[in-house]
Amino acid sequence: MNKTMKLVAVGAAFLFGTTLVSDHTVHADTPRFDMVDVSNWNGYLSVGDFVNMRNQGVKAITTKVSEGTWYQDPTAANNIANAQAAGLYVNGYYFAHATDNATAVQEANYAVATAQADGLGVGAVLAVDAESPNQMAMGTAMQAVNATAEHQVGIAGGYRSTTYTMGSHVETTPDGDKSWIAHYPYTPTASQNYYSSEHGWQWFDHATCDGVSGAFDITQLYDNFFTADQAVIKKNHGDSATVWSKGGVWYTDKSFKHKANGIKKHMGSYWSFANGKLIKSNWTNSWGLHYWSDGDGKLVQGEGDWHGYHFNFGTDGTFNAKTATVNNLADIIK
Repeated sequence: MNKTMKLVAVGAAFLFGTTLVSDHTVHADTPRFDMVDVSNWNGYLSVGDFVNMRNQGVKAITTKVSEGTWYQDPTAANNIANAQAAGLYVNGYYFAHATDNATAVQEANYAVATAQADGLGVGAVLAVDAESPNQMAMGTAMQAVNATAEHQVGIAGGYRSTTYTMGSHVETTPDGDKSWIAHYPYTPTASQNYYSSEHGWQWFDHATCDGVSGAFDITQLYDNFFTADQAVIKKNHGDSATVWSKGGVWYTDKSFKHKANGIKKHMGSYWSFANGKLIKSNWTNSWGLHYWSDGDGKLVQGEGDWHGYHFNFGTDGTFNAKTATVNNLADIIK
């Protein structure tokens, strides 16, 4: 996991879907920028750093927690907490060296213990990064080792897991399982959709995000593996209920009898519901204030200009519209 492309936000797309362009390819037709992975190479990132990523289209981050059975990433706890506070889905990965099942179990146990200590929530993804030369040289014989590692991650910590590796060695990933594959074309385009049968395609290894120092790996996701099914469902402020999803409908009880309504906090972000349905690209009027949900259903936050109007949805932990009237914005987005 290494990475030289600059991603630039166009306009105030933080409200209605960001378009990022690359100064490497000089066109806007790049693959999506759904997930960024971080490690000690990126240092201690702030809530503001992750908010900038989120406002430029990033949905999830995956942070390194450990390597082998001897290294714990010192930045993981900080970056997990701050990414959650910024409203991103948060996952982890560990760099594996195992080439046999016994070592795979040891490394998985070490990674789980480290992830738990760092605050990675149960149900998040804890991926197996298997890209060392010794592992890739094993070819299909490596499938069983990676499968053992994934299985142990689930047993030991209740995390979901998948294997990350290079596109040149897909044969090392467990047969029949979706994986996370890295492949970096010279000119990545949205139409390529490489490895679309997998969980995600890491399409660039040196991306930069406007307003954030450093370079990052960037992935286009093809399903909700990294952005859903995380069991740490945070309670709504002042509300003892938790939020549960079944068949596309959200409920406030595990028996699925009471549909969610109003604004709820879930996985560090705020979401608005109406009769169990997640509100997307629309307004919510609550407590006499107006909130906008983006195309994924998250309440937007931040400040910027769009179509000659200045909008402020808060940079201080609030999400309600402040300096733009609802009617103005509603007229613009028709």
